[in-house]
Amino acid sequence: MRRGRRRHGGGLVHRRRSGRAQLDLTGLSPEVRAVVESLIDDGEVDITRSGEPVGTLAFTSTVLHGAVLPPDPPGRTGQGSPREGVVVVATTMLMSDAARRRLSDAFGPDYLVLDFLDAPSTADIVLTQPVSPQLTHRWTLMFPQAQVIITEILDPEFGLDVSGPVGRLLDAGAHVYLPPRPVEQVAENVLGYLAAQARPELGSAGATRLELGTDDGAV
Repeated sequence: MRRGRRRHGGGLVHRRRSGRAQLDLTGLSPEVRAVVESLIDDGEVDITRSGEPVGTLAFTSTVLHGAVLPPDPPGRTGQGSPREGVVVVATTMLMSDAARRRLSDAFGPDYLVLDFLDAPSTADIVLTQPVSPQLTHRWTLMFPQAQVIITEILDPEFGLDVSGPVGRLLDAGAHVYLPPRPVEQVAENVLGYLAAQARPELGSAGATRLELGTDDGAV
């Protein structure tokens, strides 16, 4: 067996120069392949040995998920907002017209919420669920003037359960998510979060879970 390769599960694991292993699914036995493909479907799987937890295997797709979108039709680029003085919000997640109208009403009369396929390229805000970096970058190309805001939605009334990795971590018991920052600012953000938790106006003595992140730290 040549250096840089080792047998595993009936297939070949190749060790690339980057240090990351590469596994060819076609070389696996049907049983092992079924396990690996279930990991692809589920995203994560907990590994145990004799009942004791060993770790977690996580799958991150390198495939771009989403629809291939045609370029803007002639005359679309540079068009103004559908209503003068209105902030246009383009939503990329699947939702019913009723849910989109409810969201628009919640924003107020100065906002207009549209599906991203109906929104002009001059939209002001893009609301998107956590997706691949490639697809997120696609929104910045389609709506170059917009602020891209990543959000998760849970609304049983409209049958919406748009979750992401941060929401799953919070559901698992984490109290807050802080976006990546330099080391010193990490300490500032943690102290700011703890100070906010200590304020009596936040309500109960228990910790309030914060589920979003901003440029200033915890949200």
